[in-house]
Amino acid sequence: MKTELQQTLSGIEVTEPSVSGMLQVFGLRWAITGDLFYITLDEALADETLEITEVSEGGEVPTLMVINNSGTMIFLMAGEQLIGAKQNRVLNVSLMIAAHGKVPIPVSCTEQKRWSYRSRKFHSSGSISHGRLRRQMAEDVYDGYHTMCRPVSKQDRVWSEVNRKLNKMNTLSGSDALEQVYEDHQAKIEDTIRDVRVPEGCCGAVFAFNGKIAGMDIFDKPSTLSKLLPKLIRGYAIDAMEEKSTDRVSREAVKDWICSVTEAQFDSFESPGLGFDIRIRSGSLIGDSLLVDECPVHVELFPGAR
Repeated sequence: MKTELQQTLSGIEVTEPSVSGMLQVFGLRWAITGDLFYITLDEALADETLEITEVSEGGEVPTLMVINNSGTMIFLMAGEQLIGAKQNRVLNVSLMIAAHGKVPIPVSCTEQKRWSYRSRKFHSSGSISHGRLRRQMAEDVYDGYHTMCRPVSKQDRVWSEVNRKLNKMNTLSGSDALEQVYEDHQAKIEDTIRDVRVPEGCCGAVFAFNGKIAGMDIFDKPSTLSKLLPKLIRGYAIDAMEEKSTDRVSREAVKDWICSVTEAQFDSFESPGLGFDIRIRSGSLIGDSLLVDECPVHVELFPGAR
């Protein structure tokens, strides 16, 4: 599957970018024709078929409990924010939750100064952790798998990046909650979401600003991208707001970067949910892929060490 996934990724078609302010968004098409049927986190929470809670009354920072009360698989994307309960969290990895499944899931805290219940269950605000934090967590989880055989992050590094982001965006939060950044800049973020368009048939996108590639997400079907693209734009738009450079990335540079995946090392681990968590690393990129029934449901890639 490693060779097949590498070949498929290197054969991705990159479209001309959509531009909003500093942010460039390149649409991606690939040869995957996924036939898995699942719904997303937000869809499942909206129809009340998914419950996400603390693992116990006392709670544990790095672990939450997910209960799928439906007969349909549910896809949770790495980086999605969960709001409520004893403190806000973010998903360490992408997961597929089986129909009627109950699974403890690995998370990280994005609200350092709260440890008290605001609700018994988590909800979604429609946000995802910003690209810089997602890239950092991909690196930390890579290390976690290789040193502890578990998809754990480095919580101190997560808090450090959240604090850096709050300060950089001039955001004040009594509990040091990353979510406050999105609330403070909601109007500009929503303008970006309205501006960005990807061509029909695209399953993914590459995001760039400041003359550099920031990250890539691609899914097994266009419908998943259409549901999750607003979240992805929110995460990268909030990073692009830090920059002042109008330098652009070319479509050819994006294609070359994706093709460098042929030089990457691929390591397979059992996912906490269904399928396998494939960790991807080379000198020029780091990322991962969730494989379910040998189908790459989600691939996220970020630039290598800076």
